Amino acid sequence: MIRLFCVYFDERPVWRSDCIEPIQAGRARTGLKLDMIGDDTGDSISAENLRYGEMTAWYWVWKNWLPAHPEADRIGFCHYRRFLDYGNLAKKKLRTTYRKFKRVFARYYNQAEIGRATAGFDIVMRRPQDCKAPTPRAEFVKGHPLNAADWDRFEQVVRERNPDAAAAIDAALSTPLLAQELQFVMKRDVFEHFMEWTFGVCRECERRAPWGGESEGPRARTPAFLIERFFMVWLAVRRRDPAFRVKELSLVKLTGRREEVKTYERYSGWRNGRKEFTAAQMRAKHPETMIEEAVWGMLPKNNIARKMMTRLKIF
Repeated sequence: MIRLFCVYFDERPVWRSDCIEPIQAGRARTGLKLDMIGDDTGDSISAENLRYGEMTAWYWVWKNWLPAHPEADRIGFCHYRRFLDYGNLAKKKLRTTYRKFKRVFARYYNQAEIGRATAGFDIVMRRPQDCKAPTPRAEFVKGHPLNAADWDRFEQVVRERNPDAAAAIDAALSTPLLAQELQFVMKRDVFEHFMEWTFGVCRECERRAPWGGESEGPRARTPAFLIERFFMVWLAVRRRDPAFRVKELSLVKLTGRREEVKTYERYSGWRNGRKEFTAAQMRAKHPETMIEEAVWGMLPKNNIARKMMTRLKIF
């Protein structure tokens, strides 16, 4: 059985299928409770979401969901607006709208199709990207100048724990390729090894010194950024085994937030009688009004246009 967990932080369109399960990351920190499983029960680091980002959901699955589901042989993660391209959808474009993606979601994001795309591989992941810097460290320090010491400590712990893989580590850290916006599907034992390897390094780094840099905002996610950038190091260590098979796919990004951003207004004529609706709310309650307003917006504002509008029939 394959199980992909789609990570959420707040209210967004929910993707769910026979193999994709939505999960809320950081529930313990935000207090928001979405209609899906959360990462704040059992053995959890949900309260550390500010530092670890969506990795708090990874940790919860590893420690709580996986032991309760021995039938799961492949585990993966995606993001509510980023998915691996299992259906070869991105032949020309790597970006698509929510509405277009919804048309193909049921066809390609199910047990059968994802099972076919991942069969025979230890890990299926996003194709590595050029970080536009000489090395991953240079890219990291440029974006996080206050965290150079964190990178050095993380690298030191990785080297101490993998003394026989010095050549593989050197090779991974000298290439500009990174697995940013990390998405993957792994065999169960591979995922467990990755989590043990990753969080073992993180906990040792925390034991030696606290994470530096900013304590609030996106740049506070120091360990999350380091995990992403050292993923290629872990992969290089595993790839020393010639039987270890990796498949790389493109990443489809969902754009277009018109359903959330575009609004419609109504006035009753009384004080405080203004009401505002999002496009999603209007589409659910009065879809014909959206068409009427779109047509009216394309016509000249005169008596002829008003007469033409009386002949508009919506079925």
